[in-house]
Amino acid sequence: MFDSRDKQLANLETACAAFMETLRSLSAEDLLKPLGDWTPRDITAHLIGWNRITLVGCSELREGVEPFYFYDGTNDYRKVNARFFEQYPSTDRDELAQEIASTQDALTAYLKTIPESEWDLDTGIVHYRKDPATIARCVDSLIRDYRKHRQEIVDGFHTE
Repeated sequence: MFDSRDKQLANLETACAAFMETLRSLSAEDLLKPLGDWTPRDITAHLIGWNRITLVGCSELREGVEPFYFYDGTNDYRKVNARFFEQYPSTDRDELAQEIASTQDALTAYLKTIPESEWDLDTGIVHYRKDPATIARCVDSLIRDYRKHRQEIVDGFHTE
């Protein structure tokens, strides 16, 4: 269903690097310009937060425990994301880039410790979309988020 652990980790690193490159290309003014409901700053705070809670969620899945943030899934994680906007309030692009890099490094370091045999293991936890919640699924969601939000910024500011 999902790529191997090493392939997903490579895809995550590539998606994060592409997002970071796009983030660094924005001016201070563009960082705060609305793109629909969010600004690039909000998107970055969102990804910083998801780096952190994906690490925790994957750890919880390994223990057979439902990730704490699943309660907000049917609400499109609005409460969880709102907390990230408050938790990471910086409007300094370099500070945000440093935070996203450090949280991504911590997540990747943790994910590299997970054996391939646990990567797509069904521990009985069910995602709100009714499929098994696995580490592979969590990582896939984060990869898609990085790609989607980067494309929103590229499209919104006609950069590339």
